[in-house]
Amino acid sequence: MIFRWGLVLCIWMGVGSQGWTQSGQYSENSEWYISWGYNRSAYAPSDVHVWGLNGSGEAFDVVLHDAEANDMPERFQAKVYFHPGLFTIPQFNARFGKQINSNWWFSAGWDHMKYKLKKQWVVADGFASSADFLDEPNGQKMNWQGDSLWWGPQFNLEHSDGLNFVRFSLENVHPLWTGHSGNMALSSFAAAGAGFVVCSTDFTWAGERQKNAQHISGLGVGAHLGLRAKVHRRFFIQTTGHAGAMTLPWIRIQGPTEAGAEQGIRYVEWSFAVGYILGNGMIRGGSN
Repeated sequence: MIFRWGLVLCIWMGVGSQGWTQSGQYSENSEWYISWGYNRSAYAPSDVHVWGLNGSGEAFDVVLHDAEANDMPERFQAKVYFHPGLFTIPQFNARFGKQINSNWWFSAGWDHMKYKLKKQWVVADGFASSADFLDEPNGQKMNWQGDSLWWGPQFNLEHSDGLNFVRFSLENVHPLWTGHSGNMALSSFAAAGAGFVVCSTDFTWAGERQKNAQHISGLGVGAHLGLRAKVHRRFFIQTTGHAGAMTLPWIRIQGPTEAGAEQGIRYVEWSFAVGYILGNGMIRGGSN
């Protein structure tokens, strides 16, 4: 689904691009770029509210306070990173950008991050069946009011097929250095963006696992700073730091039922990417 959106964005930004005039002057519709890279993320503790039914049909409704989480990097393997059917498994960034004047760009794309709650003791409020946590056949209602709960092996929440931030950004570029030929250059850039978040959540409650399909789960905002080096007329490499926040009120944890989850996520992300420049002239902008 996400790749279809990317293809549409790519075609839209490419159609009508007039590039530079034959005299070498800048035209309103100049250049655009496509970039691809990989990221790592770190997450602030988050309150996570989950509700639904256990395997016996008994309700649970629990808030985990200040739960800690990690990202889920894929270790480098050539058979994954260079395989046409597997290279989207790692945490990646894909982006398309369009130059709107000499120093400003509009871009669209997505950050494919991943998120997994740690195994941890966490302060909780809510209720569930005691059979979900204790070795007893007939559970009674179990309540937490600021008590400790062990989020252990029989429990899991991870956005492992994507905490996908589909993001639209406005970017400003500041040239730092340009080589004599113009084919090599270094610039800094800053950007602000917003968009929607598509989660695919893998959820386990008391040993009952549910893998959920991609679903629009909320909204996000972010700010970005980075460096970009043009190493050829058409190629560049870049590194970016990104801080953002998401509000996710529509997380699916047990399919399209009355079950669900909600949380707010604050994060920092760092990424490395390579890109290709399209158009008739020399790029004078940046990307994130």
